[in-house]
Amino acid sequence: MIDPDNVPDVELDEVVARFIFKKKQWYAKTGAPKPSLFCPYKHIDLSVNRHRDCTDDEIWMFGKGIADFRGDELYGRCDIVVADCNIETLKVIAKEIKDDPKGVPDNPNHADIVGFPEKKEDQMSLAQKLAAKANQRILPSGISEE
Repeated sequence: MIDPDNVPDVELDEVVARFIFKKKQWYAKTGAPKPSLFCPYKHIDLSVNRHRDCTDDEIWMFGKGIADFRGDELYGRCDIVVADCNIETLKVIAKEIKDDPKGVPDNPNHADIVGFPEKKEDQMSLAQKLAAKANQRILPSGISEE
Protein backbone atom coordinates (compact mmCIF):
# COMPACT_ATOMS: atom_id res chain seq x y z
CA MET A 1 0.00 0.00 0.00
CA ILE A 2 1.00 3.62 -0.30
CA ASP A 3 3.31 4.94 2.41
CA PRO A 4 0.96 7.00 4.64
CA ASP A 5 3.75 9.50 5.25
CA ASN A 6 4.31 10.09 1.53
CA VAL A 7 1.02 9.95 -0.40
CA PRO A 8 1.69 10.84 -4.05
CA ASP A 9 -0.68 12.64 -6.39
CA VAL A 10 -2.92 10.43 -8.50
CA GLU A 11 -1.55 9.66 -11.97
CA LEU A 12 -3.65 9.17 -15.10
CA ASP A 13 -2.49 5.58 -15.69
CA GLU A 14 -3.48 4.40 -12.20
CA VAL A 15 -6.42 2.10 -11.61
CA VAL A 16 -8.98 2.77 -8.89
CA ALA A 17 -11.68 0.54 -7.47
CA ARG A 18 -15.25 1.39 -6.62
CA PHE A 19 -16.46 -1.12 -4.02
CA ILE A 20 -19.95 -2.60 -4.35
CA PHE A 21 -22.09 -2.74 -1.21
CA LYS A 22 -25.55 -3.16 -2.73
CA LYS A 23 -26.87 -5.96 -4.97
CA LYS A 24 -28.70 -3.47 -7.16
CA GLN A 25 -25.44 -1.77 -8.28
CA TRP A 26 -24.55 -4.23 -11.08
CA TYR A 27 -26.34 -6.11 -13.85
CA ALA A 28 -26.63 -9.76 -12.81
CA LYS A 29 -26.44 -11.15 -16.37
CA THR A 30 -23.29 -9.30 -17.43
CA GLY A 31 -21.62 -8.18 -14.20
CA ALA A 32 -21.41 -4.66 -15.64
CA PRO A 33 -21.81 -1.84 -13.12
CA LYS A 34 -25.00 0.17 -13.07
CA PRO A 35 -24.60 3.95 -13.13
CA SER A 36 -25.80 4.12 -9.51
CA LEU A 37 -22.45 2.63 -8.44
CA PHE A 38 -20.74 5.78 -9.70
CA CYS A 39 -23.28 8.32 -8.47
CA PRO A 40 -22.19 10.15 -5.32
CA TYR A 41 -24.27 9.36 -2.25
CA LYS A 42 -25.19 12.35 -0.07
CA HIS A 43 -22.03 14.18 -1.12
CA ILE A 44 -20.67 15.49 -4.39
CA ASP A 45 -17.46 13.48 -4.13
CA LEU A 46 -17.21 9.77 -4.87
CA SER A 47 -14.88 7.54 -2.85
CA VAL A 48 -12.58 5.15 -4.69
CA ASN A 49 -9.55 3.09 -3.71
CA ARG A 50 -6.25 3.37 -5.52
CA HIS A 51 -4.51 0.16 -6.58
CA ARG A 52 -1.13 1.88 -6.41
CA ASP A 53 1.44 -0.10 -4.41
CA CYS A 54 -1.29 -2.54 -3.25
CA THR A 55 -1.56 -6.27 -3.45
CA ASP A 56 -4.95 -7.67 -4.40
CA ASP A 57 -5.37 -8.80 -0.78
CA GLU A 58 -4.77 -5.26 0.46
CA ILE A 59 -7.34 -3.85 -1.97
CA TRP A 60 -9.91 -6.31 -0.61
CA MET A 61 -8.82 -5.52 2.97
CA PHE A 62 -9.78 -1.87 2.40
CA GLY A 63 -13.14 -2.88 0.92
CA LYS A 64 -13.88 -5.27 3.77
CA GLY A 65 -12.91 -2.59 6.31
CA ILE A 66 -15.39 -0.15 4.79
CA ALA A 67 -18.11 -2.82 4.63
CA ASP A 68 -17.56 -3.71 8.29
CA PHE A 69 -17.57 -0.04 9.31
CA ARG A 70 -20.82 0.58 7.44
CA GLY A 71 -22.43 -2.71 8.45
CA ASP A 72 -22.75 -3.65 4.77
CA GLU A 73 -21.96 -6.69 2.67
CA LEU A 74 -19.05 -6.49 0.22
CA TYR A 75 -20.32 -7.80 -3.13
CA GLY A 76 -17.26 -6.96 -5.18
CA ARG A 77 -15.66 -4.04 -6.94
CA CYS A 78 -15.43 -2.45 -10.35
CA ASP A 79 -12.12 -1.02 -11.50
CA ILE A 80 -11.59 1.98 -13.74
CA VAL A 81 -8.51 3.73 -15.09
CA VAL A 82 -8.07 7.25 -13.70
CA ALA A 83 -7.79 8.77 -17.20
CA ASP A 84 -11.30 7.39 -17.91
CA CYS A 85 -12.61 9.26 -14.86
CA ASN A 86 -11.56 12.64 -16.26
CA ILE A 87 -14.93 13.32 -17.87
CA GLU A 88 -16.09 16.92 -18.20
CA THR A 89 -15.68 18.41 -14.69
CA LEU A 90 -14.46 15.22 -12.98
CA LYS A 91 -10.98 14.34 -11.79
CA VAL A 92 -9.46 11.96 -9.24
CA ILE A 93 -7.53 13.32 -6.26
CA ALA A 94 -5.68 11.59 -3.44
CA LYS A 95 -7.69 11.82 -0.23
CA GLU A 96 -5.96 9.72 2.41
CA ILE A 97 -8.10 8.70 5.37
CA LYS A 98 -6.22 9.00 8.63
CA ASP A 99 -7.51 9.38 12.17
CA ASP A 100 -11.08 9.98 10.97
CA PRO A 101 -13.24 11.26 13.85
CA LYS A 102 -16.17 9.10 12.67
CA GLY A 103 -14.02 5.98 12.96
CA VAL A 104 -13.58 5.25 9.24
CA PRO A 105 -10.58 2.88 8.91
CA ASP A 106 -7.27 4.50 7.95
CA ASN A 107 -6.53 4.18 4.24
CA PRO A 108 -3.59 5.89 2.52
CA ASN A 109 -4.89 4.56 -0.83
CA HIS A 110 -8.23 6.35 -0.61
CA ALA A 111 -9.07 8.88 -3.31
CA ASP A 112 -12.11 10.86 -4.40
CA ILE A 113 -13.60 11.52 -7.80
CA VAL A 114 -14.40 15.22 -7.48
CA GLY A 115 -16.19 17.75 -9.63
CA PHE A 116 -19.69 16.31 -9.67
CA PRO A 117 -22.41 18.92 -10.16
CA GLU A 118 -24.99 19.55 -7.42
CA LYS A 119 -28.06 18.30 -9.31
CA LYS A 120 -28.71 14.55 -9.06
CA GLU A 121 -29.72 14.24 -12.73
CA ASP A 122 -26.43 15.86 -13.79
CA GLN A 123 -24.53 13.53 -11.45
CA MET A 124 -26.32 10.54 -12.99
CA SER A 125 -25.32 11.64 -16.48
CA LEU A 126 -21.65 11.54 -15.47
CA ALA A 127 -22.17 8.30 -13.53
CA GLN A 128 -23.47 6.65 -16.72
CA LYS A 129 -20.27 7.62 -18.52
CA LEU A 130 -18.09 6.28 -15.69
CA ALA A 131 -20.02 2.99 -15.55
CA ALA A 132 -19.54 2.57 -19.29
CA LYS A 133 -15.74 2.84 -18.86
CA ALA A 134 -15.44 0.57 -15.79
CA ASN A 135 -14.81 -3.16 -15.94
CA GLN A 136 -17.25 -5.87 -14.90
CA ARG A 137 -17.74 -6.77 -11.27
CA ILE A 138 -14.77 -8.52 -9.67
CA LEU A 139 -15.63 -10.85 -6.80
CA PRO A 140 -13.62 -11.06 -3.60
CA SER A 141 -12.01 -14.45 -3.05
CA GLY A 142 -14.28 -16.82 -1.20
CA ILE A 143 -17.45 -15.22 -2.54
CA SER A 144 -19.56 -17.07 -5.09
CA GLU A 145 -21.52 -15.47 -7.91
CA GLU A 146 -24.97 -14.31 -6.81
